[in-house]
Amino acid sequence: MDVRNRYTETLACAAATIGGPQRLADFLNVPRARVIRWLAGEEAPPNEVFMDALDVIADGPYASPERRVRVAVIGKSGSEPDFG
Repeated sequence: MDVRNRYTETLACAAATIGGPQRLADFLNVPRARVIRWLAGEEAPPNEVFMDALDVIADGPYASPERRVRVAVIGKSGSEPDFG
């Protein structure tokens, strides 16, 4: 599976979990049109959005929009995470 498909499928699952693209856009604090472009695979979402989508999936339909503190910083491809 290529990265774009992984992002698209993850965002689609998050949207279904939280109640649709508009609710996901509200949760992510981004315009709905941008979520629609990500869902269509027209552009890849930022890593932070991908991680937030994973949080939605893990937390279910009651996911809180309050941002969690990440324990690892995602580095550039080929580099190891910085656990700091």
